[in-house]
Amino acid sequence: MKRRDTGNNVVIKGIGETGLINIIRDIIGYYEDNDLEHIEINGYRLAVKIDGLSLSTSRMPFMTFYDMGWKVMASVVSDFFVKLSKPLYAIVSITLRGNTSIDDFRELIRGLGDGAGHFGVRYLGGDLNEGLDDVIDVAAVGVPMIGTIGRRPKIGDFLVTIPQFGYTGLVFKLYYDGRLNDWLNLDAVKRGINMLRRPEPPINMLSELLRYGDCISASMDSSDGLGKVLWTLSTDGNVKVVVDRLPMSDDFAEEVKSIPGITIEEVVFNGGEEFLPIFSISSDCEEDFRRLGFEVFAKVEEGSGVYYGSSTLRYKGWDYFIGWST
Repeated sequence: MKRRDTGNNVVIKGIGETGLINIIRDIIGYYEDNDLEHIEINGYRLAVKIDGLSLSTSRMPFMTFYDMGWKVMASVVSDFFVKLSKPLYAIVSITLRGNTSIDDFRELIRGLGDGAGHFGVRYLGGDLNEGLDDVIDVAAVGVPMIGTIGRRPKIGDFLVTIPQFGYTGLVFKLYYDGRLNDWLNLDAVKRGINMLRRPEPPINMLSELLRYGDCISASMDSSDGLGKVLWTLSTDGNVKVVVDRLPMSDDFAEEVKSIPGITIEEVVFNGGEEFLPIFSISSDCEEDFRRLGFEVFAKVEEGSGVYYGSSTLRYKGWDYFIGWST
């Protein structure tokens, strides 16, 4: 009798984060993948978020334990910000290997504490475990300042962001190509390293943005790369996204020309960890957002897919259990 393959030998590597989320939906019957969740308790609306990282996959050679604590706190704050919500309290679950030095442990806690304080969040403590890898998870609670902002842009919208993409993507590209040490003196590389070590989601802009909350139909941050943001907005909103220009500075574009083997589109779209906001806004709000430092870089049209110029965008950002997608 032939034995039926039940699929028990299939590993999750290659299925991808999106595929695994679909499995979660099938099993628990509900999973709203919108970066930040709103809940109501006794008439009070709250915003909640959990995010985490593994040091074995997320820590680069130039990053300290302090940097990693700051980074994971910033990643949670960034998701609150793009949904126009204010983070208030955070608790942290830490798993460390037994051979981690006490100095590294202290630096991790300082990074978490300083990051929380910098972003106006109170770090309440949490849980501590021993394991085979170093893992940090931050859960935060805060208040939504307006209604729910999802991932479904409206046809006719403009996509806006702060035009500082490319720096982290350049560092990632040089690092994985084994060439980072050759370009450490380049200003664009220095800035990219600083952005990775001390990400700064612009939470201080929240009060000003609240004045224009009615302009925003959808939002995401760029933690997994601009390409992934654009493809997610297109898929979830069932719309066509057309990128008109690369959201980067003129100085960055000029510097990158000096580095052989770098495709500027790749480092802009397949970067990640910039923690920059991307908002889909009504076209008549363009000038208001320009005054805040945002620039229009794409339009939302009827149809499907993401296009850069006349071609389908090949870059799709980072996906856990797959890697960089093109």
